[in-house]
Amino acid sequence: MKKLITCLVTIALCLFPSTTSSYSQENWVGSWSTSPVEFSVQKFFGNRFKDFGLHHLTFRTVIKPTLTGETVRLTFSNTYGTGPMTIDAVTIAKTISKQRIKVHTKKYVTFNGSKKVTLRKGETVYSDLLDYHVDALEPVTVSMYMKNTDQLKTFGLIGGTTYISSGNQVNLPATTGVPMVLNGSFGEYDVIPLFTGLDVDRPDASSTVIIGDSTLANDIPILYSTKQHLANVHNVGVLQQAIKGNRLCADGAGRLGMAYGESMLKRYERDALNQPGVKNIIIKVGCNDIIHPNCKSMMGIAPKVTTKEMIDAYKVLIRKAHRRNIKVYLVTRSAWKGYTRNILNKGDDIEWTLEIDQMRKDINAWIKTNPADGYIDLDDLCQDEDCTELRSEYVTDGVHFTLEGQKAVVEKLPVRL
Repeated sequence: MKKLITCLVTIALCLFPSTTSSYSQENWVGSWSTSPVEFSVQKFFGNRFKDFGLHHLTFRTVIKPTLTGETVRLTFSNTYGTGPMTIDAVTIAKTISKQRIKVHTKKYVTFNGSKKVTLRKGETVYSDLLDYHVDALEPVTVSMYMKNTDQLKTFGLIGGTTYISSGNQVNLPATTGVPMVLNGSFGEYDVIPLFTGLDVDRPDASSTVIIGDSTLANDIPILYSTKQHLANVHNVGVLQQAIKGNRLCADGAGRLGMAYGESMLKRYERDALNQPGVKNIIIKVGCNDIIHPNCKSMMGIAPKVTTKEMIDAYKVLIRKAHRRNIKVYLVTRSAWKGYTRNILNKGDDIEWTLEIDQMRKDINAWIKTNPADGYIDLDDLCQDEDCTELRSEYVTDGVHFTLEGQKAVVEKLPVRL
C-alpha cells in the first residue's frame, strides 16, 4: 500500500507540478515597472525604422531594478494589441554597457516551460519564476525576439532604454541596434515594447508606486530608490508608473492623445493597486486636467473638468487604496507660470492666467486638508511668494523638472512613508 501511495503521489506531481511561484502573488514584489500605453512606432517614428520592417526583430531593453532578489519573474502586456502577439524568445542578462551583456550571466525566460509565448489581444502574462539574482540599481538587459510585430500596439514610454535590431539576437554579447528613443518638442520617450514589469520573490519587502504625469515621468523614482538605499532601507521597490501628458479625469486627447494614456481613474487599478507587493502610492496628477483644455491646440478636444470633479476623483483613488490597506500620499500640483507648451514646434500653445491657475491653488488647498495618509508640498520650490512660478534652475520650460528639480522633489519625499 505504501508503495502504491508513493507511486500515485509521484504521478500527481508529474501531471500537476507546483505552481508556487510563477503565478502566486504572495511573495512577489515589484522591482521595476512601466505603464503600458497604446502607441504606434510607424506613426511616431515615421521612416526612421523602415529598414527594419515588421518581421524578425530583436528588442534589447536595459532597465534598473530597485529591489534586490534571487528569484524573478517578468511581465509582458498586450493590453492595446489589435490581435495576438507571439514572443519567440526572451533572455535576461547582466548589463555591461548599452547593448552589451555579460554572456555568462544570460538565461532564457520561459512561460509554462516554453521559450515561446502568445499573448491574446488585451492579455498580460507572467513568465515562469527564474532563479536569477538581480541587484538593486544595477542594470539588467532583457532581450526579446519576435518573428512578427504587425499588430504591436502596446508600449511603455519611460523607465528603460530599448535598442531594435534585425534577426534573432537575444543570445549575442552585443547588438548594433538603433535606440528606440523619440525626441521632439513634446519631450523624450523611451519606447519599450510589451515588457512592463520585473518582480522579485521577497516576503520581507514591499513596493511604493510613483504614479502621475510628465512631472514624474523622469528619474524621480530611481533617485528616490537611491535615497532609500543610502539610508539603509533595502526592502522597498520603487515603481515608475507615470505617463507624460496623463490626466486624472479624462483620457489623452489630441494628436499625441494615445501616448498620454487612459485617465488615472481608469488605469489606477492596473497601474497602482494591482502592482505586486504595493503598500504605498505617491500620486501627482491633475495639472493636465487644468492646462490641456486651455491649450489652443486642444480647445474643444480635451474635455474640461471642474475643481469639484477633480477633488471627487482624488477621493475615489484614496478610497480604493484604503479598501486594500494601501496608503496614499498626494503631491501638490506644481506651479506652471512661464510654461508655453511649444508642442510640435507650433509656437506658444497656452498662456498662464490667474484665473486658470486658481483651480490649481484650490486643489492644493484641499490636498493639504485631505483624507489621504499624507501629502508632499512643492510650494517652496517656487521663486515667488504667491507660489505661481518654479525656480528657474528646477525646470526646463517652466513645468518639467531638470535633474536639480527632480532632486529637490526627492528631497521632500520621506525615506519611510
